[in-house]
Amino acid sequence: MSAVAHIKQYKSGLFYTDEFRGDNSWNGYEHNVLLRNEGTKSDGSLHFSDVAMAVGADDVKDSRGVATADFDNDGDLDLAVSTNPGDLERAARVTPILLRNDVGDRRGWIAVELEGTKSNRDGIGAIVTVDTDEGTQSAHVVSGAAYASQQSLRLYFGLNEAEQVDRLSVLWPSGVEDQFEAIPGKQLVRITEGGDM
Repeated sequence: MSAVAHIKQYKSGLFYTDEFRGDNSWNGYEHNVLLRNEGTKSDGSLHFSDVAMAVGADDVKDSRGVATADFDNDGDLDLAVSTNPGDLERAARVTPILLRNDVGDRRGWIAVELEGTKSNRDGIGAIVTVDTDEGTQSAHVVSGAAYASQQSLRLYFGLNEAEQVDRLSVLWPSGVEDQFEAIPGKQLVRITEGGDM
C-alpha cells in the first residue's frame, strides 16, 4: 500500500498502528550482530568475526542502542540493548535485552570511578592512564557517546596477566593531576579529585 496513493489514511496515522503493521517493524527484523576483534591480518587490515549466534546475542527485536556496563560487578562488561517499542500498546512485548558477560576474573582488570570536586562531579572529560608490566592504557570519561543509550561512566582496563597497576594517573578537566602506585587488580577503585582513593 503506497502512502502517496492513500494520503488521507497516511495522515490519520493508520500506517503506524499495530493493527496495520502487525508484528512487523518498519526496519524489518534483522538479527543483531556482535563482532569480535580477531586482530590484524597479514596485510595490516583488521579482521572481525560475527559471534552473535554463538553467544546468544543474535536477537531479532528492533534493536536501537547498546550500552556497556558491569551490571553484575564482576569485572567484565555486560551489554544492555534497547529496543524500539513502536506504539505504546506494544511496549510490554519489546523489553530491553541484557547480555551478561560471564568471562569473570580469569584475567586481571581494574575499574575506575571518578568524583570531581573542582571539576564536574562525574569527572566527564578526565583522562585516566594505567601502567602495568603489560603496557600503558588511557581512557577518557565521556557522556553522550551512543544512540538511544548511555555508557557507564566507570572506566575499565583489562590487565591481562598483570596482578596490579604499577601507576594510575588521573588528569582532571580542572588541570589537577592525581597519581597512585601499586594498586591491586580485580577491583573497583573510586577516586575523588585531589588525591583520595
